Amino acid sequence: MGRRTLVLFIALVLAGVSAVSVYLWLNNVEDDAAARFTEVKVFRASQFIDVGTEGEIARDFIVESTALATVLELDTANSIVCSGVLERDRTSENQDVCDLKEQNLNFLNEKVAAGPISAGQIITTDMFVTAAELNTVFLSEDIAQGKVAISFRPGEDSAVGGFIRPGDRINLLASASIQLSQIVDLVSDPDLRDLIIDLGIGQQDDEPTGVGEGGGDEEPIDPIAAFVATLPPQLQFTQTVLQDIEVLAVGPDTRLAPLGTGLEPQGTQIIVVEVTSEQAELIEFAQQYTSVALTLLPKDVPYTQFDARGVLVDDLFDLLDRIEEQLQQVGAQLGS
Repeated sequence: MGRRTLVLFIALVLAGVSAVSVYLWLNNVEDDAAARFTEVKVFRASQFIDVGTEGEIARDFIVESTALATVLELDTANSIVCSGVLERDRTSENQDVCDLKEQNLNFLNEKVAAGPISAGQIITTDMFVTAAELNTVFLSEDIAQGKVAISFRPGEDSAVGGFIRPGDRINLLASASIQLSQIVDLVSDPDLRDLIIDLGIGQQDDEPTGVGEGGGDEEPIDPIAAFVATLPPQLQFTQTVLQDIEVLAVGPDTRLAPLGTGLEPQGTQIIVVEVTSEQAELIEFAQQYTSVALTLLPKDVPYTQFDARGVLVDDLFDLLDRIEEQLQQVGAQLGS
């Protein structure tokens, strides 16, 4: 064999070894790629599915599809509906990749869509819940930051005839009988008045004195004591204590899930309002020690708060003027 022939033979052998090596390497790469890009059978939405859609209806908008097995490594992997590996990609190592998952759409029975599902989205079991789960909401979810909710039960005639609804805005009025007898006793006594109230009003040399039938001096007249003696033992008072507060709920009717009762009066119901913590204290005090009434504010109209000074009996009746007239008539008769 010549030298040239020997070199050619060695070259052919090396070429064969290289070809085999390349073939084996390509096979390994293909196996790795196949393992990495294994496809599994899943389900996708064929069109948009709105929240609350019944599972039986949504089934018509869900089709079988495929996805890379790597999606099963996502956070939602446990809830992906996966019915197995495609036949072309099935191996002894990956054939049970979907065994622990929901395999079909039977879980849709008696369930509704928990939220909107976009077209093309992979279906997961947590996309559908029972109707009770979907409608489970808490009133606390509807309270604004920095506010609290407090309830009270006014009478039907004090709650605008039962026409208050969630979302309405109201004013709260409180009426009470204020006892003045102890204040009268306190202010009538000069010593107690100076000691406790610290008015600094004492007996003065130039105070007017009364003269008895015998012409002797009597005790000086205390003008403050004389004035408070004319006050009634109690005082009826009504005042708007809170303005422009929003109603969260009226019985089972809530701002989150209104019942749509419209102009149908609801009778006596527990009313829940959204207020600040300080306003809640006022409401609690009012319902414990006063009688409460509500006024209904117009909807979608800016409200201007007013200076609520409260109402006394003389604001309703001209009682003091009438008393003064009677006293003048009596004086006129005595003078005649």
